[in-house]
Amino acid sequence: MDYFKEGVIRHASTVSVEERHQMIKEHLFDGVSKLHVWRKYTGQKKERGGLLRWMRMYGYVNQRKPIFIPRQYHHTIMAESGKNLSNEQLQAKIKELERQLEDAKLQKEGYLRMIEIAEKELNIPIRKKSDTKR
Repeated sequence: MDYFKEGVIRHASTVSVEERHQMIKEHLFDGVSKLHVWRKYTGQKKERGGLLRWMRMYGYVNQRKPIFIPRQYHHTIMAESGKNLSNEQLQAKIKELERQLEDAKLQKEGYLRMIEIAEKELNIPIRKKSDTKR
C-alpha cells in the first residue's frame, strides 16, 4: 500500500513487522533509497535512522557489516568457501573455532567473577537491578 500518495502520515510504531521487512527488502534488493521507502510507507518527510535500526534489529545488518546475503548468491558463496579446503583443513578449522569458543567462555567467566568481586568488596553496583525502571 502506498501511504505517501494517499497523504496519510503514520508513526513508525504503527508499521507492522511484515511491512518493515518489505521496506527493508525494497531498499536492499530493489535499490530504492531509504528516504523514498520511508516516505512511501509512513508519509513522513524525514527518516531519522528508523530503517537502519530495523535492519539491525531483524539481522539484515550487523552494526557496520551486512550479514544478510541475497538467496541468489548463497550457492556460489558456499561452493567457493569449501572448494579449496581438504578434510584435514576443515577439521583444523573446526578445532580452531572450538578453541576460540572455549577462550570466549573463559573470558566471560572471568568478567563475571570480576563483577562479583567489585560488587562485594568495593560496594560498587554494576549489574542492573530488576526493580529499576527504564
